[in-house]
Amino acid sequence: MPIRFLCSFFVLFFVSGCVSVYSQSGNSEIFLFDLRSTASGVSFEGGKNISKSPGYDNQPSFGNKGDSVLYTSIRNERSPDIFEYMISTGKTKQITKTDESEYTPRSKNLKIISFIREGKGQGMTVWNYNRETKRESKAFPNKEPVAYYDWNSKGGALVWVRYAWRALYLEPAKKISIFVTEHVQPSSPQNIPGTDKFSFIQRQGNDELWVKEFDPSNRAVRPIVRPKDGSIDYCWLPDGTLVTGSGSKLFGFNEGRDKDWVEIADLSKFGLKDITRLAASPDGKRMAVVSNQ
Repeated sequence: MPIRFLCSFFVLFFVSGCVSVYSQSGNSEIFLFDLRSTASGVSFEGGKNISKSPGYDNQPSFGNKGDSVLYTSIRNERSPDIFEYMISTGKTKQITKTDESEYTPRSKNLKIISFIREGKGQGMTVWNYNRETKRESKAFPNKEPVAYYDWNSKGGALVWVRYAWRALYLEPAKKISIFVTEHVQPSSPQNIPGTDKFSFIQRQGNDELWVKEFDPSNRAVRPIVRPKDGSIDYCWLPDGTLVTGSGSKLFGFNEGRDKDWVEIADLSKFGLKDITRLAASPDGKRMAVVSNQ
């Protein structure tokens, strides 16, 4: 692994649990599951390893139609690049192939893939890749290093600022930049399905971690739930259920019906033992699960 990338990787991911270099820098793989509704809840089926590459395969997210999985992979001792797995064909294509480091891919819309790029004196910022023209451009001219982010339907982004550990809300088209809060953990913000709101993880003054919600319309921040076992990796299902992992198990929390996290699946039968990052398809019928193997 290149020294430049290793150093930046330590700074970015050293802090805690599921995003630390010691817990995710080994052999992480991405498994794709089909979700089926049952009388007792939800059934996880399939469990196909879609990355199948030694080393780091991580940070999955689904395409807008749910027909592909974008992810970050380090291959052939290169810096991290963005790959896309096509679910219908089972084929994988490489999106970026540069000397810089690219990670945190998102499908901004049907035409644009966005990702973080770091290297060659350009800091860390979000770039857009146009599927049709194959051209790249900066998503916004940020002055502070952005390491994690997510988009909402208005083109707004909640971003995590590296080093400062704070969250900013940006609307590039309107040149809007709003300070949200501090003490935000190094975990990707998530757009809450069916809304333009976001969730993020914050460490409070009493040292408690909380999943919190940010509403750009009124700039309000409110608590949702404390993370399960301190994990700062999670995803949302379309019905408003939060899903997180602990060991080989998945747990769910729905604010409208649950008082605490509820076990929804044990994926040990698929060979998963240390679940970290998660991503759900827009229709909630599939889930990509990262496990340190």
